[in-house]
Amino acid sequence: MDNLFKKIESIILTFAIIGLISLICIQFINIKDENIISTTKFNNDIKYISLNKFNELENGVIILKLEDNSQENISILINGEKKGDFSKKDEIEINVSNNDLIEIDGTKYMDKATVKLIGISKNIESPKLDTIVSTSQSIEILGNVKLK
Repeated sequence: MDNLFKKIESIILTFAIIGLISLICIQFINIKDENIISTTKFNNDIKYISLNKFNELENGVIILKLEDNSQENISILINGEKKGDFSKKDEIEINVSNNDLIEIDGTKYMDKATVKLIGISKNIESPKLDTIVSTSQSIEILGNVKLK
């Protein structure tokens, strides 16, 4: 009887070791970038995303210049939310993501206000550099952001 338990114990132990080695081998064979689950922290918010989706959230930078310095209440809207204005400087730098809608809010002025896109990061395909938008008591669209 004692010999039977030792045989069963050794068989179970052998199967457990073979199963563990098989799982480890399968894991090394099956490694692909899209199967790796990792997270990263980004922006000021505490948001976690999979690293394989991180490229979708890549940002670009645009620099806008107000042509007439006296009109400092011109606001820049990204997807309808105010992201900056020209109250402190005549140039503003804004981080943008793919498919963001950039708008110029000139509703506070009767006169024509002109804003020029003077700088873009290398990964931005659209809007184009040196794009000029004029607004007079309206919100004008500068363009949708397309990243390369």
